[in-house]
Amino acid sequence: MDQILSLRLEAHSDEANHHRVYVVMVGRDMFDRWSLRICYGRTGQQLRERQFSSGSEEEVRKLVRAHLRRRLSAPRRIGCAYRLRSLDLADSERGSAWLPVDLLPSFLQAAA
Repeated sequence: MDQILSLRLEAHSDEANHHRVYVVMVGRDMFDRWSLRICYGRTGQQLRERQFSSGSEEEVRKLVRAHLRRRLSAPRRIGCAYRLRSLDLADSERGSAWLPVDLLPSFLQAAA
């Protein structure tokens, strides 16, 4: 996959014994279709993986936003917030179009 965007979120709560990771990767596959790969699970364990593919860039962007919005509800669901641990953009011009600028500040605030 020709990777455009990769971000890693982590949620940790020693009290509740929650140690979770959530990785989102966006790119183009060998058939030039948009590809979204999501890996998630407990830190230190084998992560589960889901992949989505579409010819529509907008469809994949909507999926990225929907999955990130779900992570924002983590404090209510699991008792701790996800924090942004890493963000990689292969090409800042192409990658910036994929960043959900309305959602990322929430993950950054959780880290503060």
